[in-house]
This record gives sequence, C-alpha cells and structure tokens, in this order.
Amino acid sequence: MYYRELVFTVAAETAESLGDALLELGALSVTVEDAAAGGYDENPLYGEPGLSPEVQAWDRSAVTALLNPDLDNSDSPDFVGQLLSDLLEAGFHLAPPQEKVVEEQDWVRLTQSQFAPIQIGKRIWVVPSWHDAPTDPNAICLAVDPGLAFGTGSHPTTHLCLLWLEEHSNLQNQSLLDYGCGSGILAIAAAKLGCNPVIGTDIDPQAMVAARSNAEINNTTIRFVLPTEGAPELAAETKYDIVMANILANPLQVLAPALVNKMRPGGQIVLSGVLARQAEEVIATYSQWLKLSVWKESEGWVCLHGTLGKDKKSAFAAPAQKKSLKAVLLACFFILLLMFGEHLSRNSLLPLLAPRVDGSSNSFSVGAFSVLQRIDEKLCSALGCFNRPVSDFAAWKITSATLSPENAREGLKNPANQSMLQVEIQNRLAIPILLPNLEVSLTDAEETELKLIQLTPKEWLPASWQESHPDFSKMGAPAGEIIQAELPIVLPANAAGYRVRVLYLQ
Repeated sequence: MYYRELVFTVAAETAESLGDALLELGALSVTVEDAAAGGYDENPLYGEPGLSPEVQAWDRSAVTALLNPDLDNSDSPDFVGQLLSDLLEAGFHLAPPQEKVVEEQDWVRLTQSQFAPIQIGKRIWVVPSWHDAPTDPNAICLAVDPGLAFGTGSHPTTHLCLLWLEEHSNLQNQSLLDYGCGSGILAIAAAKLGCNPVIGTDIDPQAMVAARSNAEINNTTIRFVLPTEGAPELAAETKYDIVMANILANPLQVLAPALVNKMRPGGQIVLSGVLARQAEEVIATYSQWLKLSVWKESEGWVCLHGTLGKDKKSAFAAPAQKKSLKAVLLACFFILLLMFGEHLSRNSLLPLLAPRVDGSSNSFSVGAFSVLQRIDEKLCSALGCFNRPVSDFAAWKITSATLSPENAREGLKNPANQSMLQVEIQNRLAIPILLPNLEVSLTDAEETELKLIQLTPKEWLPASWQESHPDFSKMGAPAGEIIQAELPIVLPANAAGYRVRVLYLQ
C-alpha cells in the first residue's frame, strides 16, 4: 500500500482556504509549510500568547495534500486534471502540483527511532518507554515520552536545568517549585534527587495531564496545579527553597515579582529559556531583589542562578512591617512638607505615601493621608502654589494588553498587517496622577526590537474619555481611574512579540 502527495505552491493568503478545499475534495490530511524552508529566504513563523500570526502561512507556502488511492482513485491518470478543474470552479487558479509517492511504513516505530535515551551529566538519563534503561546502578532514569507538553531533555534549556539539579548535592528535603512545568520532567528529576515537597504549575491544562501521567509513571509524588485553581501551594505566603522556571526571557521578566515572591530567604532561583544575548536584560530585571549570574551556557542558551539574601529586607515585606513603615513615612511627610516646600512633597512623597484604591491600605494610613492632603492644600493656598496632580510611574498598572488582528474582525477592509492593540490601564493611587505616554515595542521571534511606537496621552486616550475629561492634561487621571483604549498598530512582517509600558518623558 502507498499514499500519494500533491504539493501546491501558493501565496500566503491562499494557503488556508486551499487546504480547506482539498479536505472537502477528499484529502486525508493537509499540511502547510514554508516553500523556502532550508533556503536563504526561509521565514520562521512563530505564534505567542497575545500575538498569533494574522495569517497561518508563509509568503510562499507549500500546501501538501495526502491522498489514499484505495479510497479516492488518486492513482488515476485523470485525477490531477479533474482536481485542478474542481479547484478552479472553487476559485483557485493553480499550477499543476508536484507529486510524491509515500510508501507505507511502521510510522510509530519510525517516530520512536528518532528519540533515543539522553544522558544528562553523569547520572541522569531521560529514557523513552520503548527503550531499556541503562544498567548503571547509579543512574537516575526519567521515563518521559515525547508528547503534547514541552520537555523531553533534548533541548538545551531543559538540559541545563537538569544539569543544575544533578550538580547540586544538597537537595534532600528541599522544597521546589517548577514554574511552567510542561511535561513535568524537571519536577520529576528534582523529586528523584531528594527534593520534597515538589510542586509544578503551568497555564496549559494539557501540560497538567501530561505531567501528572509522567509523575505516576516515574513513581514520584508531585502535586501539579493550575495557577487558576487557588491552590495553597501557590498562595502568597507559601515559599520554596528552590524556584525553577524554564520558560522564555519575556515571561521571565514579566513574572519576576511573582517568582521572587515564592522564594524564602536564602532560597535559590534557577531560570532557563534565556538566549545568551538576553541574559543581561533578565539579570537587570531581577537586580532589585537579588543578584543573578550565568551558571552555564549551552548552544547559545544560558541558565541563570541567584540566591535571595537572608539578611536583606525582601521587596515583599510582611504586612505588619509595611504598615509600620508607612506610619513612619507619614510622620516624616509632615516634617518634610514644612522643610522642603510644595514641589518636593507633592512630586516625591505624595505618590509614595498615597494609599491604594484596592483596599490594601489600613484605615489609619488612609485617615492620616487625608489629613495630610488637607494640610498640603492649605500650605499650597498660603504659598500660592498650584494644586496640580503629580507624575508617578509606579501609580500605573497595565491590567491587560492584547494585540489581535483587526482585519479578522473587519473582513478585508484593512491592510494585511493591521492589528488592534487593546490596553487597559489603571491609576492605582488615591490621588490624581498625570497621564503617561505609552510605549509599544514590537519584536521578532528572537526578541530583537523591530519597531518602537511612542504615543502621547492625546494619541492613546479614547476620544470619548478626552471629551468627558477636557482638562486631563492639567488635572490628570482621577484616583482609581480605569481607562480602556483600542489602538490600531501596523505590524512588521516578521513580528512575533510585543511589550507595552508606561513612561514619562524627561
């Protein structure tokens, strides 16, 4: 028995609809690949959360239809001509396809042959279920089959994390959190090397299914939880001796506060999924809490490691410490207000001491701040200063940012690379804050910046909001204000990621 493949080379905008038409005409399956794959003009296409490619194809796409002559008579001399005629009636003007014959094989065995046991360091082995385990009595074998979740030990980022675990001999009864666990391979290795308890989490429900299955196969006790489950293992007060995250540089930077918050004083953090050229940026992001350094490098990827100091005050102080600190700062505010005048007090101390609108500030702080505001207003009145809002970067929180294809919603009215950036931003402080600029950075798959867009408040604020707040440039945004904006963005052809941040121009 054999199969027949027909390969059509078409433009990107034709690929998806042609694939649908071929399936309707009896194809067993359809695949779309880069027709330039392996050549100098190969164009990698990536999709990331929040920025999926607008067109699931390449400029020149190879659309391959798999056919079974026993079912569709595709071995007939007239088959291709009739197929082209049917496609022409459907609106496709196509050149004759390339033809290939695919002989019947044991596809399962062929796939399995591509995955041999992998040795990590001196003791760790990743052994697929269809292979025999090594005979070395000191070997630590991880039974993990290639599946729907990332993590088989073959990628340098996973390899580096496994190597870090193997080379640290003091793991007995150390608690470990595997953040972005995928297949669970790192959590399983940690458990076999003595870590206890071991917790894994991932945003992908399918990863949870794969990880739990792999943990059971490996006879390890590991709890895998989704971040949305509200599990006590991910509660703010739960800390770990080791926090390990093998993700990518961008999410590692976004998640920095959350990951550091899961470390107990003296705990260690291990980060992978970072290209060597991205290391300095990630290290700088974490520098406000701890010192990261490159532990090892492999094939252009690095593993970063750091320790949270025992004697240093954590950025996540206990609530009681925060309350007492705020009380002291409130007392100092009154003295500094009299000593240094209106400008210093309003632009530096008011944002620092202002309570948040989310209710996290205690009643004493809220009441004391209200009194100080009244004193400040009277001083401003006596000194003749203008009671203006302040600028404070930390007051703003981007609660959501999504970049989605606009032409998918509006048909084909807009250009192919036209997308809509939907941003929700909130002033979290209980005082008016001057509106910031928005900066949108568009990157390629390797996170190299392709385009930088800076928008003034007048450019990014919705017209309706500006109409209802005509003095916004002077009065700023009210306390707790939530603003939702939709901004058309033209993407570069190879855009694969984006960042949004607020900033005040000097």
